Amino acid sequence: MATTAHFLSLHHPRRFAALAVMLATVCSQSLAQRSETPLTIPVAPAAGTYSTNAALRTAEHRECGKPEYPKAALRYDQQGTVTLAFLIGVDGVVKDSKIVKSSGFQLLDIAAHNGLVPCKFKPAQVDGKAIESWMQMQYVWTIDNSAVEGTAATLADTRAAAERGEPQAQYALGISYMDGAGVAQDPAQALAWWRKAAAQDHAAAHMAVGLAFHLGIGEKQDRAQAASWYRKAADLGLPQAQHRMGMLAMAQPGYARDVDAAREWFRKGAAQGYAPSQAFYGGLLMKGVSPEWIEHGLALVRKAAAQNDVQGQFLLGRCYENGNGVARDVAQAAALYEQAALNGSKPAQESIAAMYEQGRGVAADPVKAAKWRKIAEKPLPQPR
Repeated sequence: MATTAHFLSLHHPRRFAALAVMLATVCSQSLAQRSETPLTIPVAPAAGTYSTNAALRTAEHRECGKPEYPKAALRYDQQGTVTLAFLIGVDGVVKDSKIVKSSGFQLLDIAAHNGLVPCKFKPAQVDGKAIESWMQMQYVWTIDNSAVEGTAATLADTRAAAERGEPQAQYALGISYMDGAGVAQDPAQALAWWRKAAAQDHAAAHMAVGLAFHLGIGEKQDRAQAASWYRKAADLGLPQAQHRMGMLAMAQPGYARDVDAAREWFRKGAAQGYAPSQAFYGGLLMKGVSPEWIEHGLALVRKAAAQNDVQGQFLLGRCYENGNGVARDVAQAAALYEQAALNGSKPAQESIAAMYEQGRGVAADPVKAAKWRKIAEKPLPQPR
């Protein structure tokens, strides 16, 4: 995937960023090569935190899992370090917490805070007795792009294979030209290689050309042409393209609404285990009157949520909030909304904000509610 510098050198940076994100869902290597490596670093407490004449042992975190990188933050190259402060009780449980210094991205701040607050800590001691004490901790969110940078030898091999006519190599070389990974960014070259791969029925190449037409990158923006290329990829069995055809049929701007066609496309994508299609198809099924349809729809939504799909998380949260197909559980709904909110769902961000305002499923917290309201009102993050 392209680095930020590549994005910012373009005439339409947001369009190129959007294309890169979309291609990441087609090219399975993109996000797999970007390893998430958040680090937890204990920090010396602020002056005056502890008694100056007491022998204290700094609290150490334990029984603590690694906070999950928010999907939206990962996609948009959000990185940074957040400094958190915790009031550790004598039993090692966090009694209070606050963000001392932001990472610069609220999604990362909230994810680190929510991930570490449930941890148990080793309490500080004075004269052999546990005491309450504040400690600070830094959580570093970083994305390792080294796997997709500095790959001149791999690029040379890819080019040689592409010139021999291998469609997968042609598709991969097109991505290199579109992203500017190891070569000068050149959308025209990218499209030329994708068209060569598409001529050999490479489904992802059809999808890539469709995305270029959709966003007007390397080609004049033409949604009818985009739909034509998506359809070819969908007919070749690419689940991402089948899902996009379903989304178009749900009446995205410039397309006619056809719910029956959308349902069928989502069904095909869901049958291949594609999480976004599972979520949308499951959601449509749950609107039916048949208990069997509702049960099947709920099962699909659960599968999507289990794969960290944002729509699946949000829909499953709605099920728990309203008792639709499951026993009503507002606490579970809040947990799912917050996870979907961290992954960029605007409806989920609004829902979790309301729950913090009203104290439903979570303890009332006007500060958190205000933060989520603020995030919900902002457009999706863009690469720096």
